[in-house]
Amino acid sequence: MNALEKKFGAVRTGRSKVELDKLEKEIIRTAYETPAEYELLGGGFRVLAVAITELVAEGYLEPMKSSPMSYKQPSIPTSYWLSKSASAQARWDPSAVLRVQDLLDLHYYLIRPETQTQELWSRIERVSNFLRTVKDREMITIEERSLELFGQEKWLSDPEGKQFLTRVKLTLESLKCVNAREPFIYYVKPAVTVRNILIVENKSFFHSAKRLMLNEMMICGLSLDMLIYGEGWKIDSSLLLLEELNIDPLQTTLLYVGDMDKAGWEIYGKLKVSYPNLNLRLALPIYEQMMKLTEEPYTYKVPQTCNPEHLYNVVQELSSNLELLAYIERLLKEDLRVPQEVLNYEVMARMAER
Repeated sequence: MNALEKKFGAVRTGRSKVELDKLEKEIIRTAYETPAEYELLGGGFRVLAVAITELVAEGYLEPMKSSPMSYKQPSIPTSYWLSKSASAQARWDPSAVLRVQDLLDLHYYLIRPETQTQELWSRIERVSNFLRTVKDREMITIEERSLELFGQEKWLSDPEGKQFLTRVKLTLESLKCVNAREPFIYYVKPAVTVRNILIVENKSFFHSAKRLMLNEMMICGLSLDMLIYGEGWKIDSSLLLLEELNIDPLQTTLLYVGDMDKAGWEIYGKLKVSYPNLNLRLALPIYEQMMKLTEEPYTYKVPQTCNPEHLYNVVQELSSNLELLAYIERLLKEDLRVPQEVLNYEVMARMAER
């Protein structure tokens, strides 16, 4: 938004054409020292696409009907109309603004008259009325509060709602609401103190590993107290549900196993960043067996990517097992993968019986 207003002005009497590639180059040139810094620190095109989508949702940008889609992912239109500024008549009543300024910060909107719509003011009034009674309110979920204040249960979780809170300098805590943790599927051995936990990426492996635990068998040589089905990316938001199960995650060893591919490494790398204080490690004995059982690695059906920083951390952790490290480096170099399902129940049961 700053880049656009710097070029076209905050007050505009007509529409202006915005080309995505030129905007991206301008942002890289003015906000980052190098294109690499834009990718690694700024999140690159993926984050830019989210920002553009938010501005479209706000009516600030409008995709041109004839615009081709970008070749980069996520694919978005490459040309937009930048809207003209709102008329002076759309500005908010100064006396009404004064009545709410002690409750929330309106600076962002006050210096941008074109943003001062009646719809937005209606939201501000609802929030300010709530804040006047907040001390008497109970903590509820974000969906419940969003429905109460904005008539849409998902609004506070959507990019537009998150952006609104940032601009008025409020938090979910300010609105007495929280993100309810997503429940995960798990199995715990009966009558044990949970110390060793295995998080598995895929459902098939979860069910096979659970059968082994029910039969009091080890999983690739690992003795475990608890098994969690991570459901791919879902585990990143649900892991701290352990606390609601009266399990202190700081007192446990958490092992992770997923597919030996870029998406699997990315999920694990993100987990490590999200939970730096936990004793979280790769389940190397399971990965070793996946390697040994695979005569020919598999090709990707859909191309995958992995944050270089996450991949670096994975490689560092694998450095204690040179054979496995060399194998994974080969997979990365040749763009190959090994799915978790190579370790089915029959295979793991035979291992456990040796």
